[in-house]
Amino acid sequence: MEGPVSTAADMSFVAKSERVLRALETIGAGAAGIMMFLIMLVVVADVVLRYFFNSPLSWSYELISLYLMVGLFFFALSDTLAANAHVCVDILHLYMPVRLRHASEFIGYACVIPVFAGIFYMSVLRTWESYQGAEVLAGHIAWPTWLASVCVPLGVGVILLRMVLRLVGHGLSMLQKRSLIDLPIVSGTDEAL
Repeated sequence: MEGPVSTAADMSFVAKSERVLRALETIGAGAAGIMMFLIMLVVVADVVLRYFFNSPLSWSYELISLYLMVGLFFFALSDTLAANAHVCVDILHLYMPVRLRHASEFIGYACVIPVFAGIFYMSVLRTWESYQGAEVLAGHIAWPTWLASVCVPLGVGVILLRMVLRLVGHGLSMLQKRSLIDLPIVSGTDEAL
């Protein structure tokens, strides 16, 4: 009797965690979309001012490269993983049974989580040091560098949560011999079309 209760609790945990994580990823993707739109606006304004009025924006490069591109990349990172849109080598998945696919996903996430945890930890330290030291970028405008640095732990933190959820989901799916979490779609199959 305890087996089905545990399975229901596992599915409930995975489903609830997925909903919370999707909300965070939606916020991140929205922020990334706004940053992309701002990049386009700044570039268009800079081009118009440069070529029609001979008065370019002196701060556009720093704003785009230091803040907007960094935020765009890191805030969209986890949403991209959630959509399985990162580059993936899945040729062997065509020939694997479902349980073995869950096992391979579990092993992959078990290997990559410590790397991303290290990136998260170091980026938090770097951001804190930058904030404490009041570091700024030398130039016409003294851009605070910690504002750009904070995008890294925020984005990496969310993708780290996504990876942990997938690790747990694939581990439970492998142990219970049923999918509690969706497997990535394999290219070249009917699902991929």
